[in-house]
Amino acid sequence: MAVETNDDAPELARSATAGFARWQEALAAFLFRHGLTEERNHRLGAFIIAAVGGAVITCRAEQSTAPIEAAAAELHDLLLHALRDHPGAGPRPRS
Repeated sequence: MAVETNDDAPELARSATAGFARWQEALAAFLFRHGLTEERNHRLGAFIIAAVGGAVITCRAEQSTAPIEAAAAELHDLLLHALRDHPGAGPRPRS
């Protein structure tokens, strides 16, 4: 719904855009606090949002939770790897 063009309700698209931007900024801030560069944390934040969104759509199409479970497992591994490679301040994720 957020990506559909609707000339009668442009506020829906603006609201969705603002929501995604807030999520990405929150993720980027978290990753920055854990030692990732600004460029990397913005890319990872965008990727996480895209992966979860795609998984939700696939779950609905397949009527299964398997896609979101697979996405969560892969994101977990990706973040563990990214955070281990950048020993910044803050708590470390547990394996």
